[in-house]
Amino acid sequence: MLTLASLLAAMTIAGAFWVGILAARRLRDWGDRRQLTEGDGPHPPLALAAAASASTTSGSIPGDPVSQKIRARVAQRLQGRLQPAPAPRAAPESPDGPELTLTSLRQGDVVVVETGDPNLDGDYLVDGVVNLKEGATATVIAVMTDADRQRWLVGSPDQERWLLAEPVRGHGLSGEPPRHIPHEEHTYALERRGQASATGVGMHGRPALPRVATYVYRAAADRALWVERWGDQVLVGAATAIPQHAVQFLPGS
Repeated sequence: MLTLASLLAAMTIAGAFWVGILAARRLRDWGDRRQLTEGDGPHPPLALAAAASASTTSGSIPGDPVSQKIRARVAQRLQGRLQPAPAPRAAPESPDGPELTLTSLRQGDVVVVETGDPNLDGDYLVDGVVNLKEGATATVIAVMTDADRQRWLVGSPDQERWLLAEPVRGHGLSGEPPRHIPHEEHTYALERRGQASATGVGMHGRPALPRVATYVYRAAADRALWVERWGDQVLVGAATAIPQHAVQFLPGS
């Protein structure tokens, strides 16, 4: 009987010991949750601090001065300009991933032109893109605006110089263009013509036709006319040849 009583006393003491340990753990856990949700004095809660740290290390905007300056300039023009809004561009898997190029431009991207000529330079917002395919040659027409200026950037990735063209209104051309076109103080002679398949995205201002005839006219080494014939509709741009290295691209998303 004495042995049984001793055993029951030992079990009672052990049970009280473990109940005390469990109660202490519950009190500790309650205190930790309160600390995480309410914080301690002026310091932010630990959970919020961790979330803020995560937000600044993933998906942040590049912090170099040039990118920040350009993004600040075009932020207001981006607002409400994209109709419909483009799908978000996939984030690169690593900083060493492929950069934005002429052939991967999309509506909402930014084209920075820096030639030293104020009539050409600007931070242009891409409104639409037309991709031309003529045999093995791919040509891109990026329709862009900077404030009230509209320009077309025309070129192929393998060319050292691209055309930056200003649309010519009221040129009076229709059907097949002539071999010589006078414009302002120059007379431009036909240098090349071609036929290409065409696909467009965004607000590029071209007819919804599958093919287009293109023409390049020259008056000097850096002075040209870029002409497109969509059926009977003719579009003309007074162009200046600029080096490829004077053009930079920034993603809009």
